[in-house]
Amino acid sequence: MLLELEGWKFEIDLDLTREKTDRNAQEHCMCAYCRNFYETAGFCYPGLVRYLDQFGVNPSGPSELMPFEPTLILACYRVQGRILEWGKDALSVDGTLVQPEAAGENSFLLWVGEMRLPWVQEEAEQDVVSPANLPDFLERMQQIWQMRHGEMKIYS
Repeated sequence: MLLELEGWKFEIDLDLTREKTDRNAQEHCMCAYCRNFYETAGFCYPGLVRYLDQFGVNPSGPSELMPFEPTLILACYRVQGRILEWGKDALSVDGTLVQPEAAGENSFLLWVGEMRLPWVQEEAEQDVVSPANLPDFLERMQQIWQMRHGEMKIYS
């Protein structure tokens, strides 16, 4: 399928993308950060859910979730297809950035966010043990934040 959005042109295999993101949704991480994303993102960002559907993406099937904070999340989705024409700017829906990135001959990534979500888990967010609490992960999040915003963000 051919999809044109805001100066971008994509060739997408909708069925294969749906199949893979549906599989991701069934096999996703069950840490509190991820559970919180799965339980709140669709409710908080219904326009984004409809937007991602154009790419064949199940919003509950990201390839990776990155919490900058427990309630500030960046999601990465792999789309089966190709970027045919690059737009001048990132895509956006309802104020949420959607940044395409080449990721091989037959796929590309959509980096979505940052999304601010309410915390709805029983565990207090500061008490959650997750890979997101480990120093290597926090360093990686720092680098991604700096790439996206050009400024340093301090995590505690």
